[in-house]
Amino acid sequence: GLVKDLGLDYFENPKERLEWIKKQAGATSTGWKGIDQKLYGGLNRGEITIFAGGSGAGKSLFLQNFAVNWVMAGMNVVYVSLELSEQLISMRLDAMISGYGTREVMRNIDDVDLRVRMKAKGAGKLRVKYMPNGVNANDLRVFLREYEIQCGEKVDCLLIDYLDLMMPINGKVSAENTFIKDKYVSEELRNLAMERELLMVTASQLNRGAVEEIEFDHHHIAGGISKIQTADNVVGIFTSNAMRERGRYQIQFMKTRSSAGVGTKVDLKFDPDTLRIEDLEEGDEDAMTMTTGSLVDQLKRSSSIKAEGEEEKDAVTQALNMREFLKKNDDF
Repeated sequence: GLVKDLGLDYFENPKERLEWIKKQAGATSTGWKGIDQKLYGGLNRGEITIFAGGSGAGKSLFLQNFAVNWVMAGMNVVYVSLELSEQLISMRLDAMISGYGTREVMRNIDDVDLRVRMKAKGAGKLRVKYMPNGVNANDLRVFLREYEIQCGEKVDCLLIDYLDLMMPINGKVSAENTFIKDKYVSEELRNLAMERELLMVTASQLNRGAVEEIEFDHHHIAGGISKIQTADNVVGIFTSNAMRERGRYQIQFMKTRSSAGVGTKVDLKFDPDTLRIEDLEEGDEDAMTMTTGSLVDQLKRSSSIKAEGEEEKDAVTQALNMREFLKKNDDF
């Protein structure tokens, strides 16, 4: 057949071309001003963003906070969990939306119920779905289609907790070959995001080499670099014991396809009771200050221990000298 589409004439109408891009792929706010600034306004539909962190670093918490931010902005969100139960995720969301701490939710069921129902007015739809490990992009595609048919709602955002637990559509790929497996899974998820014009965020593990690190790069991603090559944004989650105690998280941009944010960092505050992650306010200590302060405290403690040890050693030496002196006097 004849080629009818000759592509885009670059010089013909720049304004119309840019307005089309702005309308079709305009950035959507993440709900955090600091992150939006690094991403030139937020995340784009049809792209895949990966939050990477070690075990217990808060990957699920970030995805759940994304769900709250976006549903409160009026968008329809589907949260797919391959690890945690629907009930546990929903209880965490109850704490985030109601403002009650996770320990207080069960003691104030009636008030939580009222607050959550009040927040639902003007908000979008939020569906929490548990799926077993090993699902693939086609399973998600079928679920989204069925959900939209039965509920009559178009899905805007898909959150997947998390990528490493999925399998490629081609079942012949060995699960042990994580490089190839993650490559196919991430490519298929990105195709799904483009096909349905979704805001898609998922998570991935950092490997053991990242445990003692305070800055992450590509070789810290578990499974290899294949998922980084496919993803549009890759964000590392950093925290320490001192930061957790004071309620701080730091995210590090390892890859940003639509902005110049690579290598930059954003500090966020974390409420350990309600599990909400929010922007820092003016005057709040940042993560690096806390980490530095923690190191200084450790050095002070070690130096004080050393000083005490030296004093004890000096006291023993003095006692021995005194004993020798008395012994000589007795002999004399």
